[in-house]
Amino acid sequence: MADDSVLSDPAAIPTIRRLDEAVVNRIAAGEIIHRPANALKELIENSLDARSTAIQVSIKDGGLKLLQIQDNGHGIKLEDMGIVCERFTTSKLRTFDDLSSMSTYGFRGEALASISHVAHVTITTKTKDSNCAYKASYSDGVIIPAKPGATAEPKPCAGNNGTQISAEDLFYNVPTRRKALKNATEEYNRILSVVNKYAIHNAGVSFTCRKIGSNTPDVHTTNTASVVDNIRQIYGSSVASELLSLEKSFPVFPLNIKGWISNANYSVKKFAFLLFINHRSVDSPAIRKAIEAVYAAYLPKNSHPWVYLALEMDPKNVDVNVHPTKREVHFMNEEEIITTICDAIQDRLGDANVSRNFLTQTLLPQVSVKSKSEEISRKSAPKLYEYDQVRNDSRDQTLDSFLVSNAPYIPAGASNQKRIRLEVESSEDMDAVSQEDETMTVDLEDVDRTMDEDDPMGVQATGSLLSKIGQFKSGSTGKGAGSASQQLHGRLVESSYRASAPKPDQPLSATLKAKAPRIEVKLTSVLQLRDEVKKQGHPVLTPIFSNHTFVGILDNQRGLIQNELALYLIHYEAVSEELFYQICLRDFSNFGSIRLSTPAPVHEMVLMALDDEQVLMEKDEWPEELKPKEEIAQCVTKMLISRKEMLQEYFSVVVTDDGNITAIPMMIKGYVPNLEKLPDFLWRLGSEVDWTSEKACFQTIARELAIFYSTQPDQIEEEDEDEDEADTADPEHEDGEKKKSAQAIEDARFQHMVSTLIFPALKRHFIPPKALIERAGIVVQVAQVKDLYKVFERC
Repeated sequence: MADDSVLSDPAAIPTIRRLDEAVVNRIAAGEIIHRPANALKELIENSLDARSTAIQVSIKDGGLKLLQIQDNGHGIKLEDMGIVCERFTTSKLRTFDDLSSMSTYGFRGEALASISHVAHVTITTKTKDSNCAYKASYSDGVIIPAKPGATAEPKPCAGNNGTQISAEDLFYNVPTRRKALKNATEEYNRILSVVNKYAIHNAGVSFTCRKIGSNTPDVHTTNTASVVDNIRQIYGSSVASELLSLEKSFPVFPLNIKGWISNANYSVKKFAFLLFINHRSVDSPAIRKAIEAVYAAYLPKNSHPWVYLALEMDPKNVDVNVHPTKREVHFMNEEEIITTICDAIQDRLGDANVSRNFLTQTLLPQVSVKSKSEEISRKSAPKLYEYDQVRNDSRDQTLDSFLVSNAPYIPAGASNQKRIRLEVESSEDMDAVSQEDETMTVDLEDVDRTMDEDDPMGVQATGSLLSKIGQFKSGSTGKGAGSASQQLHGRLVESSYRASAPKPDQPLSATLKAKAPRIEVKLTSVLQLRDEVKKQGHPVLTPIFSNHTFVGILDNQRGLIQNELALYLIHYEAVSEELFYQICLRDFSNFGSIRLSTPAPVHEMVLMALDDEQVLMEKDEWPEELKPKEEIAQCVTKMLISRKEMLQEYFSVVVTDDGNITAIPMMIKGYVPNLEKLPDFLWRLGSEVDWTSEKACFQTIARELAIFYSTQPDQIEEEDEDEDEADTADPEHEDGEKKKSAQAIEDARFQHMVSTLIFPALKRHFIPPKALIERAGIVVQVAQVKDLYKVFERC
């Protein structure tokens, strides 16, 4: 209840007065220009209305000290410069009814007036038909002299077509607002956000934004770039590569939707939402909330999408005169339109969500580094979440154990196969990798001779298999015969793949000798090579390989291993080469041997390799500038014979005086290399090894042995049947089934050998070099338990 004394005293009642015009203008300016970013938004829209194709923004102290924009638009006429900063002066609106068909950004004529009331404004402009530019200064909405005592008329000056507007000392006469905007970095980030939005929406306009004094702009787009190019330039490739185009029309409202939205593989912590309605940057909380609800079904918790939408509606249905800053608009049928937008996004995401992509990385992030947090964890055991638990079967079963038998390479009806006698003399435990005085004899002569009709390779007729090399070479040009090395391999390697898998009724015979003492290597060159291997070891990959759990074989080149919570894809063919190189250095002078019961002539082997090389040459002809193949083969044979003592002593490569290879080193017990590569190996020993220095010699020989022993399955070449036989052959014939599955049997044998021999050796002795990380696709992390929980937590 009012005080009676106040009501009785007329002098105590406040009097209504008309506010001073300067106060009115400053209040109005404060409602329109909240901060430098609002002023810049108005100026950018004026430049776009002037049909500019290049807009440059320069900022000092977050726009508070200087906010400058320059464009190449149509400019301002000289006769209009006197009133350009007065309130309610515009070239875009004539009557109130024009609001229903607005096609420009500005329409009230308040932007420049409001800025001039809270800053010192300078305008330099030039039209296309003007001989020079004109410059004028403004304050409180009116043109003022640039210097005391001068006239207030615009002054002619040099300038380009277009307009440059500078606003200095923003809010100099509004101290409360100026104090509230003391963080220049925050204000500059808001300015960048405005420039980014308009640069993406206006793909045909070049935008540049930089700080005064900086040579490098923070935003720079070209007028020839597309919308996606601008998004990639501003937000990065991680966003641009995960975008889906969205373009739909709905005549019923009417409504046109254009934009780019992120798919279900991309998410960020903060919702990035760019919304334009009739080309005006606005904010709509209702649309924002509805879109987030759509993405909630696709993204993990507390993650958000990236969305850019440009909506075009009938201007009659849009009310743009709602907010002083024009940041909000109202439009008819709002709920129906929002539902339509969400349905369009839902359909687009559904079309693109048939599969999900998971990023892989070849550079592994986790590094074992001891920290104080580990010491604290020893004292108090933290709660162990489900996604932190490492799940390994206690029986160490692999995927292969559920799909194939223990010896998948023994085909059905093995009793009818050629029998190979394998003798192993071992001086160590079978699990050891180094083989002192170990011998594996691959005997090609002990063959079941009762299978005359099933002997397509002609084993029983050859006697000594390698004595028929000329026959193999001459037959290499026949139909389905394959290369010369493959013909030889058909006779050599048959023993090797059955050597590792004797029949159950013919168990492996082993004779144990007294263990030979291991030779201690004191050669400086070898010790240096071993040290280099240790120094080049990768600190992240080493514990992964040494502590891994084998999961399974994917194909003839790749396998899966698990380490703690991560699953890795390993290109074991490339990794095995590094493994055998390290075995060559570690077991230097201490190798066991694999004896070939049929000696392999070096001369003929090198000729086979040269023949294969000739096939790859132009016109399938041996170049005249090179030595004849026969001479090269003789040189290589003489070289290996002259160095046979060194090869046998250090590497267990046995070369006889007459130029035959009778033994090769045993790298891993039970492992036989692909003998199809033997001709290339012998040729490269003569052509690629550096015999001039001790260290280089040992290193190159070890590298060539590693290439020879690296994992590679045998390729079974089926010989074509005669046409008469092919016509009468029964496709369901038992032999036909065997021939059809020969390669599958070989692949199963090869993969079983890799899983039981190569991966255990990688776990025990391998030091992965840093070069493996540099080569793409060698070690790839394909899954992480925590990431999988994020993806499937809504299931």
